[in-house]
Amino acid sequence: MSIQTVTTILTESDQAASQLQAAIGTARALDAHLHVLALATGFDQMAMMGAALDPVPVRLGVEDSIARAKALGDQANARLKDEDIRWNVETVVGTGASDATEIIRHTRFSDLVVQHRSETHGGTSHLAEAVLFDAGVPLLLLPQDMQMAAPPDKILVSWDESPTALRAVRQALPLLAKASYVHVVMVDPPKDAPDRSDPGGAFAQYLSRQGIKCELSVCNQIGGSIASTLDRRATELDCGMIVMGAYGHSRLRQAIFGGTTRSILSDATLPVFMAH
Repeated sequence: MSIQTVTTILTESDQAASQLQAAIGTARALDAHLHVLALATGFDQMAMMGAALDPVPVRLGVEDSIARAKALGDQANARLKDEDIRWNVETVVGTGASDATEIIRHTRFSDLVVQHRSETHGGTSHLAEAVLFDAGVPLLLLPQDMQMAAPPDKILVSWDESPTALRAVRQALPLLAKASYVHVVMVDPPKDAPDRSDPGGAFAQYLSRQGIKCELSVCNQIGGSIASTLDRRATELDCGMIVMGAYGHSRLRQAIFGGTTRSILSDATLPVFMAH
């Protein structure tokens, strides 16, 4: 699998500039097209419902949102005009409640979304849910305020033998192939697993056949959670990114994240490549 289109969703956030830089570096490293979505949120649905009573505030609110989206787009165009990558900028206005719908519609033909963690956990979860579960696109999530000029070349892979983990690795192959160092970590693998005599051996062989040399280690859970164990182990190994599967299930069309995925979304100190 190749990554031909990288998308980033710019909002009116202090992190917009650093997020755009990370997306530029990622697109350049992968020789991919960069799609920038400038998203401004306008009136919510309750305000829209009141338009029949007084449409003027709604009209003014929509006009303001369009202007703010255009301003975001203009900033992105100015930043990108001298870059040596293929790119386009698209402006979109959401209504708060419709933001997820707009994100899904504009990212589903992407191969990777690069995004900073939101200032609120709820904001991060909603974006991750829309990208990972509904659009079905891998997400490279960056910690708040992190500057990333290009994807790190030392990467930790979280491996637990699951189809979800394997799918994430397959989609991350273009990044793994460019890395100088890949370390596979298994946290508390089952003692009765079929490959218990050589945990992860077949997976390491799979990576080797992809031209990716890796080291593999088995470790115990540290600090009360798998998420904190992965984050700590990546730091110890001087890895700059974690690749892992995004776990969850659907309930009334809302994705409910598993515990490890939820913790990584809120607490990881490193960039995390996730796929479902």
